[in-house]
Amino acid sequence: MPQRFLPVLAFLLLLGACKKSAAPVNPGGPDSTGTPPLNNTSTPTTSSKKGADFSTNMTYGTWNGDVVNLKTLWYYTWGTPQPSPSPQNCEFVSMFWGQSNVTDANIAAVQQLKAQGQVKYVLGFNEPDQSGQSNMTVSQALALWPKLESIGLPLGSPATSWPTLQWFTDFMDSVAAEHLRVDFICVHMYVGTDDVSFVQTLQQVYNQYHLPIWITEFATADWNASSPSANMYNAGEALGFMQRLLPKLDSLSYVQRYSWFSGDPTSAALWPSALIGTGGQLTTMGSWYAGYQPNTAIKE
Repeated sequence: MPQRFLPVLAFLLLLGACKKSAAPVNPGGPDSTGTPPLNNTSTPTTSSKKGADFSTNMTYGTWNGDVVNLKTLWYYTWGTPQPSPSPQNCEFVSMFWGQSNVTDANIAAVQQLKAQGQVKYVLGFNEPDQSGQSNMTVSQALALWPKLESIGLPLGSPATSWPTLQWFTDFMDSVAAEHLRVDFICVHMYVGTDDVSFVQTLQQVYNQYHLPIWITEFATADWNASSPSANMYNAGEALGFMQRLLPKLDSLSYVQRYSWFSGDPTSAALWPSALIGTGGQLTTMGSWYAGYQPNTAIKE
């Protein structure tokens, strides 16, 4: 997805919380960062894995209001610093989108957020395999990686546009060879409506690396659609895919977090996946995602 910038927002007082009842998910226990396991033994009122991702310059609704309305436990904005005003009681996850974000000032800022208990995880580069995204070679990513490690938080891998691409394989092979650290795998998967193949791909990634997985972008998409009406999928089919898939993701212990990508409701390719409508309201899919609980999910 295009790079997200962080403009100055008008002050917005956000009352309430995303969700208070579930503890954050720990991606694998103690490691070289010294980060202890997080307690997640309480019974959540919503999926403890469910997140949100919104650009702070979104067109429909307000990014922070939408995070609250979707009742998620965590969120990110493709940005490094914590944006303001930020939803309360909903965990922000910092991302180093690309080379330009890896500055001494940003490293220090995230370390300060860590010390304040505001940030517990860091996400790596956004689709470095894509020229329209962070557009980095494996060598460039590896050269910057120790700076991200120095923050001392559990660190997610770069997320390529598909998790089995050669770019990602080369990066992870080099991480092992150079004794660098990746604590969990970040995955982007834009597909049709085949939940079975989706899970099979996740299993393939887990079998290869044996690391926890965060699905930081996923949705139903038709990249060949020339207009919304030409999209081979509709909103009902995308919702059915979500309803079948989320319970499976919650049942997989190695999938530790996921965040549906809310398509622009006017996008030719992604409109069926929109969580927010043109008026800023939750779509039917958005309402279902907001209310989703594993124990009340629609069964096949």
